[in-house]
Amino acid sequence: MPRVRAVSRAIAILRAFTSDLPYRSLAEIAESADLDPATTRRILVTLRDNGLVRQDERSGRYCLTIGVMRLASGVPDGSSLRDLTESELVTLASDTGTTSFLSIERDDFAICLARYHSQTAVQVRWWSVGGALPLNCGAAPKVLFAHLPEERREAILRSPFEQLTPKSMVDPEALRAELEVIRKRGWALAQDDVAEGLAALAAPLRDSSGKVIAAISVGGLTPHVLGNGESRLLPRLLKCAEGLSDRLLDLWPETKVHFNQ
Repeated sequence: MPRVRAVSRAIAILRAFTSDLPYRSLAEIAESADLDPATTRRILVTLRDNGLVRQDERSGRYCLTIGVMRLASGVPDGSSLRDLTESELVTLASDTGTTSFLSIERDDFAICLARYHSQTAVQVRWWSVGGALPLNCGAAPKVLFAHLPEERREAILRSPFEQLTPKSMVDPEALRAELEVIRKRGWALAQDDVAEGLAALAAPLRDSSGKVIAAISVGGLTPHVLGNGESRLLPRLLKCAEGLSDRLLDLWPETKVHFNQ
């Protein structure tokens, strides 16, 4: 669906205010929102008339009002990352005939937050909700591993790795090179390294700052996931990841996305 430009601009202006910069001048807001001053002022006047922004009479600077907090009070308590992604991941599993997963990194492991089976696929049950996988095994764990801060990534690479199958990658130099490829191309492929005969594809989810906070993936029997050696399900996975990342971008920067299981 096409977006309404005026609404996107108003959101950009509201995002210009932070806990560190609660009061901002017209020029500062315009620069932060990447808008010209005249457009910025018109939108600020509209937001002011709707009770979301006020202007200090002395300094002329703008700030948000309690009206924004009243809007935030309407956010359901159950707004977890799993809630925000469930419908898309259910559809992804159905469209691809695979099992879809949502995962995060915790304590040097990849943790499965959610798993959804399609009606037609051989259901992949080797990674249950709440289960942990080592970061060197599987597509989603490697996506999470690849986007850790460099210092943490290197510290983990200096530690011994678990080998779930003969195909699990345990050589630090080879793994470092693969993580670099994953960061550059934006997705990961794994085959036979968690369970023989299974393959998976994964892509990152990013928050409003661009930080990778989770991974989504699809897994199943290798012939179904890869076809004739090609990642035939990759376009659908990447489209889903992009859409979910856009949804996270639309959240307020102050919104805390809970990673409850």
